[in-house]
Amino acid sequence: MKIIIYLLLFLTSLLNAQGITAEIKLDAKNLDETPRQAVSQLAEDIRYYIENTQWTFEDLPTDFTIQATIYLDTYTESGYQKIYTGKAFWGNSDDQKYFDDSWQFTFNEGDALTRSRSFNSLTSFLDYWTLTILGGDLDTWNEFGGSQLYTDARQVARSGTTDPFSLGWQERLDDIEKLSRNQNYRKMKFAYYEAIDLWDSGQKKETHKPLKSFLRNLETSIKRQDSRIFTQNFLKAKYRELGDFLWEVGDLSYLQQLRRIDEDHRDYYDEILAEW
Repeated sequence: MKIIIYLLLFLTSLLNAQGITAEIKLDAKNLDETPRQAVSQLAEDIRYYIENTQWTFEDLPTDFTIQATIYLDTYTESGYQKIYTGKAFWGNSDDQKYFDDSWQFTFNEGDALTRSRSFNSLTSFLDYWTLTILGGDLDTWNEFGGSQLYTDARQVARSGTTDPFSLGWQERLDDIEKLSRNQNYRKMKFAYYEAIDLWDSGQKKETHKPLKSFLRNLETSIKRQDSRIFTQNFLKAKYRELGDFLWEVGDLSYLQQLRRIDEDHRDYYDEILAEW
């Protein structure tokens, strides 16, 4: 018995090796009592699925967070299929924030959530968003570090466009294409974290090169229609941290350039400049 217990603990540790924390909320108040009870454990099932799936062949460089708030709007039955529609907010508790407003899936109470190469209207939705968010996070560790996960998410979305439950999948495919192909946005994120890492490790002079790259790509990215919302979400999450970091670096021109680029947060940058 002890051997079995130790084996289970070992397998559990392997499953959790990638260090993903999933924070999942599910709102089913719009459903009638019977379908609402059928999904009463679904949030926990989704959390377990995300945290215990191996998303990459390599270990993640740090712990990451996946957040989702899912709203179920309608429930219908078609033969043996129990069909739900809903929408969801997805994010990483930081700069990535996405709203998915059209989703349809089938689910029976007690169904196990398992990852498969075949498209599944529920788990493939979870796959797509988890891969997209992790891809964005990995872009901050290596330049274009999330490319493989973006490719995987694109393949999931492409499969969804031909599935009977195709609601929203063309839009998801369009979005992942925008994210993966927007080199300025992706370079901007990596350059920012590279600059902070160099500064914190005492390599002060080396910090200036990625900072210049960050500001150059930030300016291009925020002007582009297909990346503006992603860039604005990044700035909304980071503007205070960013302004304080540039003040610490001590080069006035950087903050003046940021103030010109990021119009939404000029008041905060002006506060810093007033004390320069």
